[in-house]
Amino acid sequence: MKLYEHQEKAIEEAKQSIRAGLKRPIIAAPTAFGKTVVAAHILKSCQDKGKKGWFFCDRVKLVDQTIEKFQSMGIDFGVRQADHALKNPHAPIQIASIQTVQAMIKSHNRGLPDFDMCIIDECHIQYDLIRQIAEQYNNIPMIGLSATPYSKGLGKIYNNLIVPITPRELLNQGFLTPVRYYGGAHIDLSRIRSNDANTYSAKDLISETDNQKERLVGDIVQNWIKYGEHSQSIAFSPTVATSEYLVEKLRVAGVSAEHIDCYMSDEEKQDLFEAHDEGEFSVLSCSRLLNTGYDSPTTRCIIDCFPTKSVTTYAQRIGRITRKAPDKQYSIYLDHAANFEKFGYAEDIVPDELHDGEKPHNEKELTKDKKETKARECPECTQLMVGLSCVCGYRVVITDQMDDDGTMLQEIQEGTAANKKDPQELKDQFLSEMLGYAEDKGRKPGWASYQYKDKYGVWPKARPQPSQPTELVKGWIKYQAIRRKATESKRVETMDKLKGMFNE
Repeated sequence: MKLYEHQEKAIEEAKQSIRAGLKRPIIAAPTAFGKTVVAAHILKSCQDKGKKGWFFCDRVKLVDQTIEKFQSMGIDFGVRQADHALKNPHAPIQIASIQTVQAMIKSHNRGLPDFDMCIIDECHIQYDLIRQIAEQYNNIPMIGLSATPYSKGLGKIYNNLIVPITPRELLNQGFLTPVRYYGGAHIDLSRIRSNDANTYSAKDLISETDNQKERLVGDIVQNWIKYGEHSQSIAFSPTVATSEYLVEKLRVAGVSAEHIDCYMSDEEKQDLFEAHDEGEFSVLSCSRLLNTGYDSPTTRCIIDCFPTKSVTTYAQRIGRITRKAPDKQYSIYLDHAANFEKFGYAEDIVPDELHDGEKPHNEKELTKDKKETKARECPECTQLMVGLSCVCGYRVVITDQMDDDGTMLQEIQEGTAANKKDPQELKDQFLSEMLGYAEDKGRKPGWASYQYKDKYGVWPKARPQPSQPTELVKGWIKYQAIRRKATESKRVETMDKLKGMFNE
């Protein structure tokens, strides 16, 4: 199997590191890097030299994916996973799930397996087994693979960080799908306390999300209908209850959606995965279940209303939609969590150092760009942008950049700023269908013009012939109903408070 240039570079730099005495390098391998292919080449070389090597998988289901690659390379391997059909303890190369080896050592009171080198997949997850290997085999090569090597104390186990290629370079070379970033309403993060530099208070997140749930979900529904392009989507919410509520409101708006969580059986979850991949429904919503270990290249859109301070979490979420797939020209990230404001383009997040286990642990400080990101809405395409230029080609005049105060989310929440950028044909279609809807419901044409003004911020210049309403209008009507309900609920709440004040 022919290697790409970045894969050859990774292997060569790992060899140089080991020759220099740094025998525990980490290869920073972003999404679509081809890390299993790299591992297979390294272990094939180990086998050809008459040595023994192990490949440790983070999850049992990754074992089968590894087997396929190793078979194509002609590697003589065995599998250490329960009573696997390919079990062969005498083979020079072993593929093992970490959970299986841990159980084997514990139940049979055995020592660690014998080998001359090992490779650890998803090495940012620090298992006790890996620490044992690092202590017992302190002079053998041990190579880690990770797209997000930001874990606390990772530098105590590994001693060299190798970055053969950045996500942006992978994107420019056509290995990744471009992402369009859009911002919407989010909870008030000034009211959320932090546990540490990398995590928010879960209690505060839950409380604030519950308080703003109606407004937040109403905006999410509108923005998905507007920007989601009815793509296969996954959603992240701070709680299971919020995820379920989002699914309920999406369905009210005519969007097919399902909730998934860790309390479901494996069979139930697998059924939902397969149905979503096959396009039986549009949005698969969760709290955090899909953040890792979920590989669905056909998924194009993320709805994110789960604020995070973790670089790892943010990069992993964006990684769910950057894998290439047929007819997938770009992906969409709908940010209802202000995560883009913190981290910017995920393609530009590059690891710079490993945490030494001594200084305070701040994932952002371990990246090349350690500054806070200032995000804004592009006036041309309405995508979120950082700095002076947008991916659409728009470039900010320096004086405009200096005058900018960073606000860009409120306009998208109401829809007007983004909707102004719609082509005139789409605006005319909207008014024509809205006039048709007005006729069907016995409303006056002026009502349709008012809806146009609400959506686009200006009154229509002409009145086209009415036409049959489609999802373009039906989605808007449902969104308006949700917004009215939220407004009425808030009005009633305010009146009740006023009555209470006067009655005291």
